[in-house]
Amino acid sequence: MRQAEFDERRIIPRDELLSLLRNTVADLDRVLGSFDPSRLLDRYLIQGTEVTALAAIFHVTEHFSMHTGQIILLTRMLANIDLVFYDFSTGKPSHTWNESKS
Repeated sequence: MRQAEFDERRIIPRDELLSLLRNTVADLDRVLGSFDPSRLLDRYLIQGTEVTALAAIFHVTEHFSMHTGQIILLTRMLANIDLVFYDFSTGKPSHTWNESKS
């Protein structure tokens, strides 16, 4: 599965891409929600490196965040738009990123 992600070359339609992302985040939420916190310091071999569960969780979170920032930057540059993550119209910032923009 992982290699298929790197090999993908087709342009994925927006709705399909958003659906894939939402499903991935929902899967992650389920896994983390059911993870036993007493196992955070258990060690696992991941891609040839032994790490604790906590280190793996932090690494994946940071990695996902980095790619999210890349997507945001490229979108803003290529589309020349403000993605409006916050509404400042009232003088107090309020987040808008959960609002549907279909």
